[in-house]
Amino acid sequence: MSALSKFRSILGGAIHRDQEERDMDEELRHHLALYTNDLVRSGMDRAEATRRARIEFGHFEPLKEECRQARGWRFLDETAQDLRYAARMFRKSPGFAAIAILTLALGIGANTAIFSVVDAVLLRALPYPDSDQLVLMFNVPEKQPDALSGISYRDFTGYRGHNHVFSEMAGNAFHDLTLTGAGEPSIVNTADVTPELFSVLRAKPLAGRVLLPEDGKPGAAAVAVLSEDLWRSRFSSNPNLVGQSINLDMRSFTVVGILPASFR
Repeated sequence: MSALSKFRSILGGAIHRDQEERDMDEELRHHLALYTNDLVRSGMDRAEATRRARIEFGHFEPLKEECRQARGWRFLDETAQDLRYAARMFRKSPGFAAIAILTLALGIGANTAIFSVVDAVLLRALPYPDSDQLVLMFNVPEKQPDALSGISYRDFTGYRGHNHVFSEMAGNAFHDLTLTGAGEPSIVNTADVTPELFSVLRAKPLAGRVLLPEDGKPGAAAVAVLSEDLWRSRFSSNPNLVGQSINLDMRSFTVVGILPASFR
């Protein structure tokens, strides 16, 4: 039985506890009567058989307590007692209660935040096809193995030119730029990426195209691929935006494509 099924069973028994108690009493009396009848059939007097059966069965309460513990009711009873005791203590010491509640809230909040990060970074698969084959590369100083740092574009091109391990390599660098000419100026999260990024992550555009190899060559025109969120929030989902120019840090970029919201 799974933990969830066991919990449902305990909870269901607690909800119908009165009926369960009556059934338990009836079952114990039934077993007592069966044993008494067995003794009578063996030649014992009815009164003596009844007395003997009660002696051998003992009191019902210990047997019922064992049944309650097996069904998880004892755990619920003890939990309820603990909660009632805690409530009485909190009423007697409201200052202590406030500190305890605040401490619990901070602890739960911190644990939730840590689990969210661990779940997103370590447990949940990345939202890309064959994500288990992706590798993230850093520079690691020989004398400071914990001091990870990014890779310069020159080093990246050198690694890529001598690559015989990976099917493809792509680079990116994140930073913020100021978007103007589309309502109020605003800071937007951007990334300089090499065109290979889209083939590595197998990204498909919602409209237009992704970057092509010629977009990454020196002297190529400045082009941009927008996120669907930015396209909808700042450009009102303009279907004709592809091919038009936008201004980022006072520099003109031609929009060549829109990425779907599912791409991160």
